[in-house]
Amino acid sequence: MLKKSMWYTILTIASVGFIVLAIGFYQAIIVTTAVNPQPTSKAAVPQTTPNSTKLPSKNANSFKVLLLGDSIAKGTGDENSKGFAGYLPDYFKNSTAKDILVENAGIDGLESIGLLEQLQSQKLDKTLADSDFILISIGGNDVRRILSLNDLAKEDQFKVRLDSYLANIKQTMKSLRKANPNSIVIFLGLYNPYEKANSVEDIRLLNTWNYDTQQLVEQDGKGIFIPTSDLLKFNLGRYISKDGLHPNSAGYQAISNRISKSVETIIAGS
Repeated sequence: MLKKSMWYTILTIASVGFIVLAIGFYQAIIVTTAVNPQPTSKAAVPQTTPNSTKLPSKNANSFKVLLLGDSIAKGTGDENSKGFAGYLPDYFKNSTAKDILVENAGIDGLESIGLLEQLQSQKLDKTLADSDFILISIGGNDVRRILSLNDLAKEDQFKVRLDSYLANIKQTMKSLRKANPNSIVIFLGLYNPYEKANSVEDIRLLNTWNYDTQQLVEQDGKGIFIPTSDLLKFNLGRYISKDGLHPNSAGYQAISNRISKSVETIIAGS
């Protein structure tokens, strides 16, 4: 009788233990599910936007071009009084049906420090912000001051002028990007209109000037350096105006054609 009673007691304890264990297991499932809910089919999926290679034109029907810099940017020397402002639209239209709108802010005799001051005045900020292309011609007046010096003095002064010029261009690019981070900056290299009369040393210095300028401009992801020295080197009689310094109509057209070829894929894709 005692043994039978013991078995009942053991069975009862075991049953109670099983019930308690089952309740605890069930509660654990509820708590775990509440803390880590299963994702539903409506859960948001992160979206990514691919980078666009198109030029972010403000106007779908036009491209705006701003000319900055010295007398070459202005168009001085063209017997037809057109310059880049007159010829670039014609060449750009080979790649697009959009209207090409040009604003000319070139200034005769401007040096790199003058260009930097012009930009830092913020008077052109609205025009800069609206521009798809910014064409810059600068540096000729910086380097021209030392061409008449003797070779020894010229070498010393060249380094001083080049360092000052490059510092100005670096700040110029920063000012441009502050006003417009997306425009294409087209920077013209220098040519030597007196090359037939100048020394090998002058040519070497000009090449150094152009090379250092190109390296700086192309550090900008949307900066394009356009060489002009090779284009005019063997065509001074055809491409230089009667003043012996600036391009004539044919010279501006030749440079405009080279510029348009350099950006035609950008224009066509936008």
